[in-house]
Amino acid sequence: GNAVKYCRPGDEVTIMVRSEEDRLVVSVADTGPGIPAEALPHIFERFYRVPDVRRTLGAGLGLTIARQIVEAHGGEIHVSSEEGQGTTFTFMLPVNKTRVDADAH
Repeated sequence: GNAVKYCRPGDEVTIMVRSEEDRLVVSVADTGPGIPAEALPHIFERFYRVPDVRRTLGAGLGLTIARQIVEAHGGEIHVSSEEGQGTTFTFMLPVNKTRVDADAH
């Protein structure tokens, strides 16, 4: 949602999914305006909004909720960003390698 919400016309959003040993890794990258370096340590805080985007609708809860969901499932979420170049959010979730036979249930 945020990748599309904050991108400018012509920017791109790329979603990549890969398996790494015992975890699933999902990255959402955009070519949008990026997040200022001083804001990065705060973006997962409840009600935090990057100062320059406050005119955009939102309550500052989405990334907090996303982090809580990922962590509740034993995962991690990270962000990297460069102003004017874009932002990448990556989350990793553990994968249970035990398969369940659907016909057995």
